[in-house]
Amino acid sequence: MKLKILTFTLISQIIFSDIDFIDRIAVIVDEGIIMESEVNKALERAISNFKLNNAQIPPKEFLFERVIEGMIMDEILLQKGEQFGVRISDQELNETLNDIANGEGLTVKEFKEKLEKEGESFKEFRESVKNEYVKRRVQSGLVRPKIVISEQEIKNYIDSSEGENLISTEFKIDQILIKVPPSSDEKTIKEYESKAIEIANELKDGLSFKEAIMKYSDLKDEEGFGGLYWKKRSEIPSLFEKEIVSMEKGEVSNPLKSGAGFHLIKLTDLRGDTIQIEQQSLVQHILIETSEIRSPKQAKDLINKLYERAKEEDFAILARVYSDDPGSRMNGGKLDWAPEGVYDKAFEKVMKEALINEISKPFESAFGWHILKVLERREKNITNDIVKDKAYGALFNRKFQEQLQNTLEEIRAEAFVDIKISSI
Repeated sequence: MKLKILTFTLISQIIFSDIDFIDRIAVIVDEGIIMESEVNKALERAISNFKLNNAQIPPKEFLFERVIEGMIMDEILLQKGEQFGVRISDQELNETLNDIANGEGLTVKEFKEKLEKEGESFKEFRESVKNEYVKRRVQSGLVRPKIVISEQEIKNYIDSSEGENLISTEFKIDQILIKVPPSSDEKTIKEYESKAIEIANELKDGLSFKEAIMKYSDLKDEEGFGGLYWKKRSEIPSLFEKEIVSMEKGEVSNPLKSGAGFHLIKLTDLRGDTIQIEQQSLVQHILIETSEIRSPKQAKDLINKLYERAKEEDFAILARVYSDDPGSRMNGGKLDWAPEGVYDKAFEKVMKEALINEISKPFESAFGWHILKVLERREKNITNDIVKDKAYGALFNRKFQEQLQNTLEEIRAEAFVDIKISSI
């Protein structure tokens, strides 16, 4: 490697010997070079940025070292990008340039003219944007595999004051308390537990929670009937907090035992930036595809016959026998719970318009011919998933920055660097 670099350096010196007064090699970085003119331009840009921000310009030696080290690291990352085969498409680059121009209220053509009036090269600007993409992808490729975030770390973050400030979900909880007298024996405690279970069953059979409070709760005379209104997780008793994280809006818990007695809690409502309720459907379908041995007409004829049979026969059995969807066929044509926007547009349209347990008329999608039946619809609270995603993102960004610094130091130490100029 050293011989190769030495040879490269000698050849470069011979090539540039006639124009050394104009430009010369400033730094050798592995198999690449940085020219003195490039360093001078980078120094000029750095000084201009300090002046533009009304900031004090650092001492010459410090600024020179900072600029040189930045250029060395850029060169190392770009060389690794070449080694890794990182490619930035023209479409991606053009979209980014368009976004940059739009950010200044200009078209790309106007932005180009503006740069050129300011003495900047649009070609060089475009290349710098491309290089920035390459460097970011190299950094991501080097650092991401080193980052591990456990479920416990996510939970700890969510429970922390920092996590609470980021997520800021507030809960409205109603409760029923069946008090157990102090010093009750085991038999008496069991009797009160049975009473709580009976109330839970009444709620499942249609008794409203408010009616149950007035009828049974020992907190009915307290303000808000003993409910906890718009509290953050840190403000909720741990007995309740552990329960509500897995509850849906409107759901009632099983009896919870505390020192006071048995509680039934209802997650009446929740609010905050991360709250999201998703409309989901549970669908059963039969798919008939066209193929080399089944023409479009034959596929259509078959789905029409299956539609008539499904009115009288078991839909699940027909799906197992005839459906061409390998993912759902063995489950009787049943798909997983899914939100809107997951399926083919034609499939989605029929699914949204169908009544519960009504077999749709045959219709065609991009995948073939279908009949479907919507088994259930629900509102799914996906707040907990969003909260976990936000917590993961915050932890990832923190760890990424920490690991990035270590990784950059490692690859800088491994690189061959020969600085041939000084700040003097």
